[in-house]
Amino acid sequence: MIAHPDTVVAWIEAVVRAHAGRPALIHDGATWSYRDLWSRAEDTARRLLAGGLRPGDTVGLLGANEPAYIVNYLGIARAGGTAVPVNDRLDGATVRSLLASVDATRVFVGRVDAAVRDELAETFQILPMDAGDPVQRRGRLPVAAPGTPAAIMLTSGSTGRPKGVVHTQGTMLHAAQQLTSAFPFRSDDRSVVFLPLYACIPEQVLPVLCTGGALEILPRFDIERVADACTRATTFDAVPTILSRLIEHAPPEKLAHLRWVLFASEHMPVTLLHRWWDELPGVETHQLYGMTEVLPLSAAPHWLLRREPSTIGRAFPTTRLSVDDVSSDGGELIGTSPAQMVGYYKDEVATKAALGPDGAMRTGDLGRIDERGLVFLTGRSKDIIISGGINIAPAEIEAVAARHPSVERAVVVGVPSERWGETPVVVAVPRPGRALTADDLLSHCRSLLSSYKRPTGAGLIDALPTTGIGKTAKDTVRKMIVDGKINVVRI
Repeated sequence: MIAHPDTVVAWIEAVVRAHAGRPALIHDGATWSYRDLWSRAEDTARRLLAGGLRPGDTVGLLGANEPAYIVNYLGIARAGGTAVPVNDRLDGATVRSLLASVDATRVFVGRVDAAVRDELAETFQILPMDAGDPVQRRGRLPVAAPGTPAAIMLTSGSTGRPKGVVHTQGTMLHAAQQLTSAFPFRSDDRSVVFLPLYACIPEQVLPVLCTGGALEILPRFDIERVADACTRATTFDAVPTILSRLIEHAPPEKLAHLRWVLFASEHMPVTLLHRWWDELPGVETHQLYGMTEVLPLSAAPHWLLRREPSTIGRAFPTTRLSVDDVSSDGGELIGTSPAQMVGYYKDEVATKAALGPDGAMRTGDLGRIDERGLVFLTGRSKDIIISGGINIAPAEIEAVAARHPSVERAVVVGVPSERWGETPVVVAVPRPGRALTADDLLSHCRSLLSSYKRPTGAGLIDALPTTGIGKTAKDTVRKMIVDGKINVVRI
């Protein structure tokens, strides 16, 4: 009887057997074949096992984008351990606290500040990200099962204390299979990686490796380097904020070499999609909706976005997505899938609180599902502005602001108000070479919205602050307004 791969490690190993000589990782002019990648991952696994790693042990990963990061991620899995990628922008004390919360005793450390490394060395065994020389190979490596923990993804902590989201070999494989079935991943793809690896492995790295494509790894997002890489590539994974910066500042003739792009993580303004289609008609746009706890939930391929630009698509065939507490503005989206986490690490209380009665995950996103099965986001339950007792969804105001021809990007946040409790304020980045004032922006929004949804203030900023993966950091925008660092014109 033929055994079919049922773990993400086994699936990639099958790809390695079939495409051993094909390029897998490309970085700074060097190319690693699938054979090279798998051999180095085995070296990592054997070093860990020789150092006493036991099944299920957690191992941290901290550093900038480089091929060794992916090698060690896979090596941890091949040794039967659990990879814990950590945001490399965090200070040493925070990293130490996060790793301790998931019982890590070892951490691969790459290019980080020396002070961070020194602080971690007081508590953890520091492993070099690129160990170099191969090791002696004796005996077989452990064989992972679908239920074997593969990774713990640390939530951002935007709604409280960060939690460790546990995914298994099986949930990670199912997520990769969902993505490769819905989007045009191909073995001849060359995918540019510029989002931080701690965040983009499930939605970019693993699907590419599971289909035999190649990854060109950049250390970070840089408009010029990304544009140059696009002349050699077919695709990349991004967030809408980054797409906005590229379409505004990168040479379109370089981006036009791409075959398709995938984006996720935050609201996509319809005006930005139309601009992308007008300027780059040959580059397909595909949208993914998901969350750390349930990796993919819905997909909007290019053909669907062209028909319904405001949708986030339909649920995957193996995913159940519904709306809880339906009102005129929709309700909270609830979803479950074989790509769903097994729970928060050693936190049964938080796990139970995040799930509905039937075990489905509460997304925290507000939305509606129409009779065609199309999903539309209307806001975020934690992001709702309550003004005078009335709920206001920032996403609706943001969509209106984005329609102004001189607006490149806009966000809406709630700020304190003695009269109303809080009121919405819109902050925008002007398009280069376009005249825009805060008064213009405020008048534009107020003229197109119902009275209770109208922003009470508007401000301009050169660039919106972002999180590590490029999402807009709304908490930072709100604090900048309160601290007077953004000049707001009010009614």
